[in-house]
Amino acid sequence: MNTLTVIERPAQTVVGLQIRTKPQSPDIPALWPKFVARLDEIPGAAEPNVSYGVMEHGDRVLEYAAAISVTSAGKLPAGMVAIALPAGTYARWTCPLSGLGKCFGEIFNQHLPKSGYVQAMGPFFERYDEKFDPADPGSQVEIWIPVRRKTAG
Repeated sequence: MNTLTVIERPAQTVVGLQIRTKPQSPDIPALWPKFVARLDEIPGAAEPNVSYGVMEHGDRVLEYAAAISVTSAGKLPAGMVAIALPAGTYARWTCPLSGLGKCFGEIFNQHLPKSGYVQAMGPFFERYDEKFDPADPGSQVEIWIPVRRKTAG
């Protein structure tokens, strides 16, 4: 896992299939084949061959969406959702697919607490770029978390 990189990101919209589950649940990898089978239903892909795993924590639940970035949400395919990823400051890490759960633990328990940043409101996400191969456990995944500078006190 690399060190924290802080980047200003523009707003974007993603469209995909969403489930309510728990972190590291087998429901998450099981969602991806269902989503991939329906990719052709989503109009206006903004980034060919790039997908997103978008997460928002609720009260003891995780909202997880397998999605792609779109030029505009438009009419959604049946059963799909549009999620706005707000513009702002994000911290980015990369890690191998096989170590995704470990990476999230290190980010929240070590890297963020030791940085000058704290997690900000809003969804965080995994970004799977055009080089990503789901059959390769060493394939790299980007993790993006909205952050803001820590305040004194």
